[in-house]
Amino acid sequence: MSCNILSRLLTTLSVQVHAFAFCEIQTGWELAKNGMADAILVHYVLAGSGMIAVEGQEPQSFGPNCMVIPPRGMRHSIGFAGATRTVTAENARRTLPDGLIALTAGDGSRDILLACGSISARYAGALGLFDRLHDALIEDLSNSDRLRHAFAFMIEELVQPSLGTQEVTSALMKQCLAILLRIHLKEKGARSPIFEALRDPRLVPAIAAVLDAPGAQHTVDSLAALCGMSRSGFAERFSSTFGEGPIEYLQRARLQLAAKLLTSSPMPVKVISESVGYASRSYFSHAFKAAYGCDPSAYRAQAMSAARLLEPQPGLGIDVARPDAERS
Repeated sequence: MSCNILSRLLTTLSVQVHAFAFCEIQTGWELAKNGMADAILVHYVLAGSGMIAVEGQEPQSFGPNCMVIPPRGMRHSIGFAGATRTVTAENARRTLPDGLIALTAGDGSRDILLACGSISARYAGALGLFDRLHDALIEDLSNSDRLRHAFAFMIEELVQPSLGTQEVTSALMKQCLAILLRIHLKEKGARSPIFEALRDPRLVPAIAAVLDAPGAQHTVDSLAALCGMSRSGFAERFSSTFGEGPIEYLQRARLQLAAKLLTSSPMPVKVISESVGYASRSYFSHAFKAAYGCDPSAYRAQAMSAARLLEPQPGLGIDVARPDAERS
């Protein structure tokens, strides 16, 4: 696969990460989690080193500033190698201010501290290609100054959660995930398991056309012609590779581009609707709400609110080992 294809995938990336918990794990403990059938789980290692053991696979190690993504729907445990105590996520759960969820394995010591988020599987990053992971993806992000700052900011928020913590943490998670993809793809390119589905070279012209111009009037026939395949053969191959038809894939690409435009440009919703290939604003709004849980205007307002929360604040620097530490 060419670098251009990978670049287009990153350009159309519109990841929605929902902060749903942070995990604090004491030495000698592990936290067992059931996989989510309708979401991809992402673990951000803010402090400590340990192991993740996905059901039926060999354990893998991680360190601070790593991002850990287990395969969708797979049960896994995360904590210390040789752990003698295990607690399930259900039994470890407690609710903090602003609805933030903490999962505590042990006495509350933060020998491992994780920020955990979920990505909607139906509208996952990079057009659902995370769904193709077979093994846990572990990426060490220690060499990125930008990511170290983002991880430190997440620690700040999770040590003393308050109003807006979920929104701030979610936005930081989204930044980190996009940078992870950039680093991961630069190193592994087409060998990345994230893009396993694109190893069929016959489909690359269709993928490139959709990513180049999601708003164009693509049809199954036109995409099949680009690939030099019959309509029925192309549709069957596409569906078996991606788990959905080419038009469904196209619609998701359009909605993801629309989501990006809503948060990065002042264009009216009607203009964005037309630019991504929807002649009817009402149909666009209906499709967008089905995908993102709110209409385009509300989505834009929420994004603007989250951006304001991320404006630089004075006083950074918190001792992770002291949950009651004061901001300096």
